[in-house]
Amino acid sequence: MLTVKELRTLAGRLSEPVFCRQIGPFALVQKPPKPVVEQMALRLGAQRTALGHGMGSLEAVQVSMLLNFDLLQVATLPPLGTQDVLSVGRLPSCELVINDPSVSKQHAELRWHGQVSTCRVKDLGSTNGTFLNGHPVEPKREHLVQDGDLLRFGDADFAFFLARSLHLRLLRSGPAGG
Repeated sequence: MLTVKELRTLAGRLSEPVFCRQIGPFALVQKPPKPVVEQMALRLGAQRTALGHGMGSLEAVQVSMLLNFDLLQVATLPPLGTQDVLSVGRLPSCELVINDPSVSKQHAELRWHGQVSTCRVKDLGSTNGTFLNGHPVEPKREHLVQDGDLLRFGDADFAFFLARSLHLRLLRSGPAGG
């Protein structure tokens, strides 16, 4: 996995089309696990962290992801064709492997429809659920994922970005704290 900071450097060197070919049609930016967020907050001088384990508010997840955006990790995915299904889970055979005990072995699927540049998520009957913008995804039913949406697999949080908008965001925002 790359950090957002590393991806920002890449975005600064590459044109949008080349950047999109390099990372694929979309990227998933992962919020660090709770202990990492707590350590970051304490380094910033917080007495304690306000974000608890579990779902929490959608706004709290968004704020925690924005505070240290450059330190977040970007899940790298295999090259995608016009229509591909990406498996999400703990198994090494999944395209997106999430090493978190709250994530099922075969947790969910992301279905990319390249002709219309859309992505859909489907929970595969996971133990701890899949959430889209804080709302549970019904098992075995596909739900549209849009640019900037938040996805949660078990306790693992991700922001979904289309490659074009991520490239633009990385160029506009500049390094964190700068």
